[in-house]
Amino acid sequence: MKTIRYIQWIVCLMLMAISASIASAEQPLRVEAVAEKSAVFAGESILFQIRVSGSDRPDKPVIPNIDGCTVDYQGGQQNSSSSITIINGQVSKNIQTGYVFSYRLTPTKPGRLVIPQISVQADGQNASSRPVVLTVQKPVETDDFKLRVRLSKTDCYIGEPVVMEFTWYMGKDVRSLQVMMPLLESDAFFFADPKVDTKDGGQYYRIPLGQGEAIGKMGKGSIDGREYATLTFRKILIPKQAGIIKIQPATGVAEALAGYRQQKSPFADDFFSDFFKDDFLMRGRGSVYKKVIVPSNALSLSVSDLPVQGRPKHFAGHVGEYKIAAAASPIEANVGDPITLKVIVSGPAYLEDVELPPLDRQENLAADFKIPKEQAAGEVTDRGKVFTQTIRANRPGIEQIPAIELSYFDTKTGQYKVARSEPIPVTIKKARIVTAMDAEGRISPMQSNGSLVESWGGGIAHNYEDLSILENQPIGLGQWMRSPLWLGMIGIPPLMFCMLAAGVMVYRRKQADPQGRRAKKAFSVLEKKMKPFHESGRKDLQADGILEAFRHYLGDKLQLPAGAITFGDVRETLLSRGIDPETMGLLKDFFDRCEAESYAGGAGGIGCRELALQAMEVAGRLEKRI
Repeated sequence: MKTIRYIQWIVCLMLMAISASIASAEQPLRVEAVAEKSAVFAGESILFQIRVSGSDRPDKPVIPNIDGCTVDYQGGQQNSSSSITIINGQVSKNIQTGYVFSYRLTPTKPGRLVIPQISVQADGQNASSRPVVLTVQKPVETDDFKLRVRLSKTDCYIGEPVVMEFTWYMGKDVRSLQVMMPLLESDAFFFADPKVDTKDGGQYYRIPLGQGEAIGKMGKGSIDGREYATLTFRKILIPKQAGIIKIQPATGVAEALAGYRQQKSPFADDFFSDFFKDDFLMRGRGSVYKKVIVPSNALSLSVSDLPVQGRPKHFAGHVGEYKIAAAASPIEANVGDPITLKVIVSGPAYLEDVELPPLDRQENLAADFKIPKEQAAGEVTDRGKVFTQTIRANRPGIEQIPAIELSYFDTKTGQYKVARSEPIPVTIKKARIVTAMDAEGRISPMQSNGSLVESWGGGIAHNYEDLSILENQPIGLGQWMRSPLWLGMIGIPPLMFCMLAAGVMVYRRKQADPQGRRAKKAFSVLEKKMKPFHESGRKDLQADGILEAFRHYLGDKLQLPAGAITFGDVRETLLSRGIDPETMGLLKDFFDRCEAESYAGGAGGIGCRELALQAMEVAGRLEKRI
């Protein structure tokens, strides 16, 4: 009886499953624009998202140009979900499809910022978001942080390079900073980066500047009697149009050290409550950072147009004070021989974009020399920008390479001038014609001495005609086996095969576990890298170099990509390998001290010798466990 009832229940369940309907309603396409926050400072970057529901494969929307802000695409990802519910035997399946486009939005000026509606198309449908309104506040300067911008000159001409110098004054430690400059989005200038020599022993950092970056140098400076750590970097402005150009203030954004929090010992509190904190197993103080937004001073640049009167025929747009020099090698040559001509252009501080007009336009030079149309790009050196060209003399008797001329506009005098190099004395000879006798190596024509042709009666010059000179040389296997050539042909291939097999075996053994080999050598490599930091006299080594070497050690030891490894990246791995709490505390303290000293520009009071010793101590502890 129970069996029959059990079978009836199974049949009922099967019928319910067969008769169940799956309800899945198609979603309409909807679009929502969301900003991270509604009140921001000018120059502060926030997250901006376009959330699409109703499709997981929408077309990428076109973001219109928004006055007063920049928008950078950060990527997109699907945001879909599904669920199944069963109520009274009715199976319902609910599918939510979606997609999220992420952007980094940076307002460039204070005021009310309106992001217009944005349209999205997907699966034949079209939907738009509602406008988003942001309140952009003007940043305020603080006593601890200041940003100053200055121009190399406030009056210039179109095409004249002007150096814009940024200086961050930092009264506290920072761990990140960037600069937003509305001017960099202007069409009134060409922008370029000056050449920076990073091998002078200074400390350099790459600073995000607008949509690009700049290389800044650490230093020290003072404002109103207070000493600051400084970070200075430059940008080249080349005006394209005349007029008075108002340069809006730049905005600096930094994460500055605001204070410290007391970190708790893991032995005094509950284990699991500390496990999910950033300061797990840490001792001492933890750094607390706060975002700081600082404005710079405003500037004005007066740009004048180049005068038309007095403009030379071959003026190529060189503006500034120019000098030109030339050198040639060799200075003695035949007609048609190649002569290397080097032209050095100097004068302006910025020469990277300076070009030399084609030399075939130099009338005096083109009259006596053949000049190729192609011209190699110049190379910037300490003497100036060097252009190299090959020329060939057209005729003998040329006594000099004429002066090379360069027309330019002198911004000091406001007049067009011509810079000239000194003529180069040369000696050009007539080319010697090579004859067949020169090719045969005879000095004079061959002449008959009147003697008759005689036949030699013996020796090597005699023509032997009988068969007695032929020698019987039988060829067989025995002769081949005794031949060194045959022995080499037989023995060398197996020997080479054995050597190749041995080499492959050694190579495969080494390549079987390359990460393991790097892990074994990690400590010795770190020890070698730390040796220079123990030399107290060295001033060109900094805390970031110690931290970078230790990151490579952790990457090799834990078989992780070195990159920018942080304590958080390796914490879980080290805990899973049984590293004791004291070692974990030393490791976290080492990371904090290195980062603080690095961003303090060497003014944090922590010596490189001390950091290097701490690095080796932590590594030695890790070696005992890993």
